[in-house]
Amino acid sequence: MTETKKRLIPLSPEVTEKIQGFFGGKIYPAIVAAAVLIGHVSGLEFYFAIPILLASAFAFLVCDSVKHFIPTLITFLYLVNLKHTPGSMDGIAKGSDYYSQPHVFITVAVMFSILLASVILYTVFTVIPRIKAGGKPPLILPLSLLAAAFLLGGVFSSGWQIASLVFGFAEAAVYFLLFYLFYYGLKGESINRLIDYVCYAALLSAFVIIAEMIFMYITNDAIIADGTIRKEAIALGWGISNPIGNALVMLVPLLMLGSVRSKYYPVYLITAALTCAATFFTLSRNAIVVCLLLLTASFVTAYFTSERKKLFGISLGCCMGILLIGALIFSEKLGELLTYFTRMGSSDNGRFELWGQSFDNFLKSPIFGRGFFDWGEMDVYEIASFVPTMSHNTVFQLLSSMGIFGLGAYTFYRVKSLIPFFKNICCEKLMILYSVLALLLGSLLDNFVFYFQGVFLYVILLALVFLMYEFEEEWARTHAFDESDDEDEEYDE
Repeated sequence: MTETKKRLIPLSPEVTEKIQGFFGGKIYPAIVAAAVLIGHVSGLEFYFAIPILLASAFAFLVCDSVKHFIPTLITFLYLVNLKHTPGSMDGIAKGSDYYSQPHVFITVAVMFSILLASVILYTVFTVIPRIKAGGKPPLILPLSLLAAAFLLGGVFSSGWQIASLVFGFAEAAVYFLLFYLFYYGLKGESINRLIDYVCYAALLSAFVIIAEMIFMYITNDAIIADGTIRKEAIALGWGISNPIGNALVMLVPLLMLGSVRSKYYPVYLITAALTCAATFFTLSRNAIVVCLLLLTASFVTAYFTSERKKLFGISLGCCMGILLIGALIFSEKLGELLTYFTRMGSSDNGRFELWGQSFDNFLKSPIFGRGFFDWGEMDVYEIASFVPTMSHNTVFQLLSSMGIFGLGAYTFYRVKSLIPFFKNICCEKLMILYSVLALLLGSLLDNFVFYFQGVFLYVILLALVFLMYEFEEEWARTHAFDESDDEDEEYDE
C-alpha cells in the first residue's frame, strides 16, 4: 500500500488488501452489471446510480489500480430508462424532465462531484507521480493537438455557440484525460490478467444490452406494427437503433478473444453468437455489415492463432448450419419482421444532404470549422438540446465542426494511435483492433467516434494496447499462447 492511500483513507494493510481484492475481482463487475440492468428495466436507475457512483469514488481512494472503473464506465450509461430519457423521439419519447427535477439533478450532481473529486485525488497522488517516474507520456503531442482541435472547433465562426465549447471540452476530456487515467492507472497490473478482465467486462456488458433489448421488445408495443419491426421505435433511453448496434458490435471481437483465452469459452462463444443475433434486431444496416465482417475476421484469427482450432472449426460449421436451418424454417416470419431492409435498400437515409451541408460549412469556415451546433440555414432533427446533430461521417464531421485543423489533428492522432497494434502482432492485439475498427468503420456512416458509449470502451482498449506496447519484449515472452495450460488457467482465476 502506498503512502498516498494511507493519507487518504487510513486502513490497515490487511483491510486494504481485501478491499482491493474485491474491487479488482470478478464479483464486483457482476454486481455493477446487475445493478445497471435492474435499474434500467425497473425505471429506478436513480436509486441504483447512487451506490454505483459512491462505490467507484471509494475505490479510487483505496485502490492502487483503476481496474475497478472499467465495468462501471462501459455500462453506466446503459442505466437510463426510456421513460426518463431527456431525448425526444417522435412517437417514442417526448423528452422527459426527470433529470432536471431538483431532487434528482442535485443528487446526481453531488454524486458525480464526489466521484470527480476522488478521481482528482487519485490523479494527484497516483497518476502524476507515475507520469514523473515514467518519462514522456505516450501520444502526448497527437492527443494535445486533438484536444486543442476539440476546444477550438468553430471558434471564429459567426454561428459559434458556447455549447460547442462545452461539447468540445467533454470530447477532449474523454480522449485525453481518460486515456492517461487508464494508461497510468493500470500500470503494475498483469497484462494477461487485465486482458481477461476486459473480456469479462465485455461479456457482462453484452448480457446487459441483450437483456435490455429483450425487455424492450417485450414491453414496447410500438416496436412491432402490422407484423413488422419499426426501426424508429427501437430505443433504450441511452441510445437508438444505430448506437445500440455499434455498442454490440464492439463487444463481439472481445467475446471471441474471451473464447480463445478462457476456460469458460462456451459462455463466450454462445454470447458472441447472441450478440451478433441482437445486432440484426437493432435493424442497423451499419452494425449488421460491420458485425459480419468482424465476426468473420475474429473466427479466422481465433482458428489460426488458438490451440482450439477444432473448437472454432466446429463452432463455425454449427453456427452456419443453425443460421441456414433457422432461415429456412422461419423465412416467412423473418421476411415480415425485417421488411425494413427491403424497404430501405441502399437508401442514404438523408446522409448525402448532411454531407453536402457539412462540406459547405467547411468552405465557409475552413480553418476551425463552424463548431458542433451551427448548421447554418439547414433544418436538422434535434434529439436533445445538448446533443448536436452530426454529419454521420467522421471526415465530414471533422471538417464541418473543427475544420482542416481538426481533420489534421485527428489524422495525426489516428495514425499514431494505431502503431502499437502492428508490432509483434498476436491474437490479442488483432481482436482488440477489431473492436476498435467496429467504432471506426461504423463511424464512416455514423457518429460513433463522438458518442461516449463507444469511446469509453475504445479509450480503455487503447490504453491496454499501449501498455502491451510499452512492455513489448515481456509481453512477447509471456502472452497466453506461449504459456502452459496451467498458467493459462491462472489468468481465469
